[in-house]
Amino acid sequence: MVSEHIVHSIPPTFDENSRVLVLGSIPSPKSRETQFNYGHPQNRFWRVLAKIAQEPVPSTNERKRDFCLRHHIALWDVLAECDIEGASDASIRNAKANDLTVITDAADIKAVFCTGAKAHDLYRRLGCEQMCGLPAVKLPSTSPANAACSFERLVEAYGVIFEHEHKWAPPTLDVPRVVELERQIDADGTSLAELMDRAGTALAKRVYDIIDGIVAGSYPKSSIAYPCLGNEGQKAAVTFLCGSGNNGGDGWVAAENLVTHDVEVNMITYRAPDEIRAQPAHDAAVRALEALKLAGASALVNPDEETLASILGKSHVIVDCILGTGFDAHEVKEPYRSWIRLANDTKTAVKLACDAPSGVSAQHGSSAHEHFIADETITMIAPKPGLAAKECGNVRVAPLAYIEPYVS
Repeated sequence: MVSEHIVHSIPPTFDENSRVLVLGSIPSPKSRETQFNYGHPQNRFWRVLAKIAQEPVPSTNERKRDFCLRHHIALWDVLAECDIEGASDASIRNAKANDLTVITDAADIKAVFCTGAKAHDLYRRLGCEQMCGLPAVKLPSTSPANAACSFERLVEAYGVIFEHEHKWAPPTLDVPRVVELERQIDADGTSLAELMDRAGTALAKRVYDIIDGIVAGSYPKSSIAYPCLGNEGQKAAVTFLCGSGNNGGDGWVAAENLVTHDVEVNMITYRAPDEIRAQPAHDAAVRALEALKLAGASALVNPDEETLASILGKSHVIVDCILGTGFDAHEVKEPYRSWIRLANDTKTAVKLACDAPSGVSAQHGSSAHEHFIADETITMIAPKPGLAAKECGNVRVAPLAYIEPYVS
């Protein structure tokens, strides 16, 4: 293979809150093509970090950058330029170091990690240790070329990165403040449609994790939630109860994610996707419906109670995406009231609420007479004061966006 001279063209990812610096050697051809570090689809870097953080794998440059900033990880490479053959670190010649003080002068970096032996060797040989004032910890390469190192071994090794990150948890925010925050994030370039896509992806991941727990027998309700799940040929059945607002839109995105991964998806919707007026829920639902059709699934529009009860009774997971955090009333209207009652009556399924259980006020914690009783609630962006209600079950936060600069 012919050697070529490469000049680093990907800017560093960091801000003043970064606390750890992770360095590769030089971007691979695929990373240069995608214009972000570890861009080769077979590189395990992003899957490893997502596994440790228990988050969905970031799928776009924007999400990768957001992931790093939320976890206070600065990301760059040791080299500014070099001669190299393809992606072979062993062939690197005529190497010159990046000016890493761009990062260390702006952020209080506590630890430096190099992803692979070559990056670590270059860090020491080219004076980067003196430049940063810190020695680097050598981590195994996540490159597909390092096939001898298993994914599990990489997860174990890379966990040390998160031991050094600056710990920050989102504060409990009033519902109107979260709405305002979403608008600020949208104005700064991360659209509401993108936030919905992230929310649905996080919801789908939690459904996966619940199903895995049932199969492994480690989920608290495994003893009653179809213990035979995992037998050859049996798919997990997931039913989404979707309202016509943006909470329903999160469900449509999650369903689109799940239906392409050998999960039986049942969509229950009050309105057909093309009749949904809320945006970006309308676009998400229309897109998801096409994915459902391609997978041989469909959406049932306002089914009768007998049909819905039959579907719920065969479900391993029931996902409540009806009303979300916008609800703050004394009663839930039909048909949602009946949907909630039938879901609560289903004893052989894990019940997961999206953002807030329908019929429960995320602001005040008060409940309508008929309200969804969740085993878990996955709420978006930040905790809300009303989610301490017992009807919410175990509450998890899906961060979605880097909000620390907005609320600190």
